[in-house]
Amino acid sequence: ANFSPREDIDQFIRYGYCPSDTMSEAVAKTLEYSTSDAAIGRLAAALGREADAELFATRSLNYRNVWNSETQYFQPRDSSGRFSTQLKPLLLTYVDFGRKYTDDYVEGSALQWRWAVPHDAAGLVELFSSPDYFVDELDEFFAKSVAEVGALPNGYYWHGNQPDIHAVYLFNAAGRPDMTQQWVRWILKHKYGDGPNGLDGNDDGGTLSAWYVLSSLGLYPVAGSERYELGCPIWKRAVVRLGDTKLEIVADELPVDRTHFERVELNGLALDRWWLTHSELLQGGMLRFR
Repeated sequence: ANFSPREDIDQFIRYGYCPSDTMSEAVAKTLEYSTSDAAIGRLAAALGREADAELFATRSLNYRNVWNSETQYFQPRDSSGRFSTQLKPLLLTYVDFGRKYTDDYVEGSALQWRWAVPHDAAGLVELFSSPDYFVDELDEFFAKSVAEVGALPNGYYWHGNQPDIHAVYLFNAAGRPDMTQQWVRWILKHKYGDGPNGLDGNDDGGTLSAWYVLSSLGLYPVAGSERYELGCPIWKRAVVRLGDTKLEIVADELPVDRTHFERVELNGLALDRWWLTHSELLQGGMLRFR
């Protein structure tokens, strides 16, 4: 429908991606529609609608169809299947006034949209030539971003931009939780302040404030799922009230020769992963970073 939030969804279904020659914002729409379908598929599964769950889960992988393996970027692709050759990864839509290079992205650079697959982090890592290359590129994404809070952004990580605010937790999927912890601490330290420019953008329904609160507890909720990525708590002890139960989060003090937590325990049991489910958190008890 003309007024649907899922504009041009029929073409997304027909081609498996949004063709760049028939619409604008094609890359952004393809990535966001894929994320939405992942959430719809999970809802269908919870309702026992198995056929619908399978349909939407399959469509949630359509993001792969705009990945250009030669450039290692998500790029616009026309209805005949050809990728655009015009790629300027660092160019922000805000300064590309003619939209010559950025018409297929929304409020951000191609580099910022490179990480916009929160619903399938492991699948995103697999698209890169190697996990090490993924980690190196993601590390550079943060290392070259603007360090001052409230400053004008460049084409690298921008904490006030929705397509990449989850990106720091993608290191977990590449087997490098230490890198997630390193850069989470950096964001908590550098991208918040108590002055008039204390945020990197609009709070948008409390998004950036919630990011700080939850990340400072060592948790990050993946939108459209019941999954929480684990990061780096900055408090020695915190208690979260969950209805009639409580979750106590305890963090051992890091020795001077340590840069990250090496393991996490939930109610005394060591986890072999750096994420939890919402149902696990609702059980309460103690979450301990050691």
